[in-house]
Amino acid sequence: MQGITGAKQEKGFMIMSNKSIYILFLFFASALSSCKDDSDGNNTAFFPEVQVNTSVNLLFPQFSALSLIQGYVYLPDGYRGIILYRTVTDEFVAFDRTCPYNTNNTCAYVTVDSTGFYYRCGQYNPNWTPCCDSKFDTNTGMVSVGPARRGLKQYFTRRDGNIVYISNTPF
Repeated sequence: MQGITGAKQEKGFMIMSNKSIYILFLFFASALSSCKDDSDGNNTAFFPEVQVNTSVNLLFPQFSALSLIQGYVYLPDGYRGIILYRTVTDEFVAFDRTCPYNTNNTCAYVTVDSTGFYYRCGQYNPNWTPCCDSKFDTNTGMVSVGPARRGLKQYFTRRDGNIVYISNTPF
């Protein structure tokens, strides 16, 4: 009788082990597939890291647009430049101007739309010239419309009086 019970327990253990191995296999397969290159020919991987450590004095005339809510300026720092934007909640956000959809495309610059309500992939020169024409939220940089699947690269900002500091490392 003892031998039969032991055989049943051993068989039950084998079934449980096989299920556990199967579950682990599914977990690792899922993890590996989520790590695959999702560029699908569009190089959606973010652009190379660049060191950003700059500041803006809000009292200087070239930054007077930032005295207004939804005001913005373009800065030469970052990979293809930075948009420094004053949100409706009176905070400053900074995003790289490189569109994350196709970073190698020469037209992949993000520009503040003429309405000031969102960022858009393309440029005004002097008329609007779209690139992928994705649209991004001005406060968060997240994709609103378009083929881009990732939000804009955001930099850290900190305001100290009339100086706004921008960096790619936390303050």
